[in-house]
Amino acid sequence: MNDEQLLIQLRDCFTGGYTLPQFCIDNEIKNPLFVSEKKFLPFIWEIHVQFRYDKKISAKFSLLDSPTISINLSFNRTLTANLDCFNISELMHEHFDKIIVLTTKKVIGQNSSQIIYLDELAEYFRRKTYVEIPLLNFLQRNPRVKVFTTKLPNDIEKYDGGKEFGETLTESNLLASQILKNPGKIKTPLDKFGYNNREVFNMIYVARGVTTDSDGLTIMNDVDDPLIKIKNGKRLTPDQPLRFVNKIFFVGPCHYMGSYAPFYKTIESYLQKMLNEHNLPYRVENEGQPYSNRYQDIFYNLNTLNAQPGDIIFIWLSGNLTAEFLPIVDLRNAFDPPHDYREIFVDKAHINEIGYKILAEEFFGLLTQNNFFRHVNFNYPAPPPFNHRYGIPPQFEQVSSKNFFNAELEKYKKKIRAKKIPVGAIVMNCNPFTLGHQYLIKCAAAKVARLYIFVVEEDRSEFPFADRIELVKQGVKKFPNVEVLPSGKFIISQQTFSGYFNKEKLQDVQIDSSEDVEIFAKEIAPTLGITIRFAGEEPTDNVTRQYNETMKKILPRYGIEFCEIPRKNFSGEPISASTVREALKAGDFDKIKNLVPKTTFNYLRGRKIAK
Repeated sequence: MNDEQLLIQLRDCFTGGYTLPQFCIDNEIKNPLFVSEKKFLPFIWEIHVQFRYDKKISAKFSLLDSPTISINLSFNRTLTANLDCFNISELMHEHFDKIIVLTTKKVIGQNSSQIIYLDELAEYFRRKTYVEIPLLNFLQRNPRVKVFTTKLPNDIEKYDGGKEFGETLTESNLLASQILKNPGKIKTPLDKFGYNNREVFNMIYVARGVTTDSDGLTIMNDVDDPLIKIKNGKRLTPDQPLRFVNKIFFVGPCHYMGSYAPFYKTIESYLQKMLNEHNLPYRVENEGQPYSNRYQDIFYNLNTLNAQPGDIIFIWLSGNLTAEFLPIVDLRNAFDPPHDYREIFVDKAHINEIGYKILAEEFFGLLTQNNFFRHVNFNYPAPPPFNHRYGIPPQFEQVSSKNFFNAELEKYKKKIRAKKIPVGAIVMNCNPFTLGHQYLIKCAAAKVARLYIFVVEEDRSEFPFADRIELVKQGVKKFPNVEVLPSGKFIISQQTFSGYFNKEKLQDVQIDSSEDVEIFAKEIAPTLGITIRFAGEEPTDNVTRQYNETMKKILPRYGIEFCEIPRKNFSGEPISASTVREALKAGDFDKIKNLVPKTTFNYLRGRKIAK
């Protein structure tokens, strides 16, 4: 890329929210010097504005081809700002941590370790803005999905004689054009597979046909050609099982789309066949698209996947871009001997069905050797916070521009808060209602003026919601300050905390219940004036225990106390609904009688008789 193209790419990253002041902070650059040319003064001005508003760090600016000049921006006769640009020879370079060059011209005679050149800077911004931040945000929303960035062997020049061989190959678009002009007369790299010119043309050109929507996003046109098969904007993968444990997605451009190959000889198709042959219940999805360097499209497609816990996503980005802190599958050497790259590459950037089969075998080995990463928990870091590009003071970070901080007011609020009537809440599934639940309610009700019991309304439990909430109402009649409510769709629901309803499979997984707790703290609690939330200690269920830990961290930020109450025991064991369900399956009503209130006992016995 030339310097104009690189600067455009940096501007795109700025639009995405990542700026040069943040770059300096992230890389511990305290005193940056930015160097450019006079022709790029408008871009220098943009950088100056970033530093002017983001007051966490300052910067100096210099030019390679001009003496000291002063720039000012006037609007309606009002001088808005002034920027002095010095010639680089006028500045003492030892006063700066780094010299950041905003042009492809080289800075002569400087310590190379002190210089960050434009191409290096753009590469960093691409990784940060196009890969790392979008992926970390996706993983924040899908914490139990396994995501890998991948590196594929798409550099023909790494092989001995590869550069010379690459010069003998015709670039795909030119090949398609030649076929169109002389159909049936052009020799192609796919002749050895028995494909005629028309079939090669379709695999190159028709398969890449896209529609651009009003938002500028591209999607492949549906095609029913015998070799292409595109439906609902993606290439089909044959022999997909109807019943499966999880899905394996391939997201990215040409190699994952399967350019230069029929739909039944892509990476996805070969891998699905191997999985089927070994009776492994996984469904492979081809989410490849014919985009190149359209990172927005790639991540749009990623975020529209219906990925479920345990699914695996392999994402490949043009230029083998990867993200720091994320696991990388490096297959760049997959075509090394005994394979012959001359039998694989069809032009400098694309490969044929032989290459796709080799890569599918590599993925199959990776997945089976690691047991499909079933028992691996990747500790992905949290996504970076939104950068306060314009130096917004902390007291103005909230949505309302009227928010402000006043020390005297905060002191007064703290004083009157002590007069507030304590209102508590407990969220329970009660599957079914036990003496343990009743004990927790009794302890909590003694500590507050009013106690709300939210019974999980999602009907994904053994006992229906209508029965569960009725058992709770009957079991708390003796507590006058307790009110029982349905939880609705925003407290421990499939929408806010889906992992709760799949606890048996997630005991060894790090779960994220922060969305559920945040909604409760920001929306539910203020509506009812709730000041304290109670929960029982959780000695056995790892998912519920993690949920309690999340409440401990988040609720106090919103002024809500969290209180964990020791569980009620029977015969040295905590009373739990799961123990009741096990006893019910065994028909052990003598045991059940000691674990549940009389109202629940009568319900369970009647239910058993009815069956």
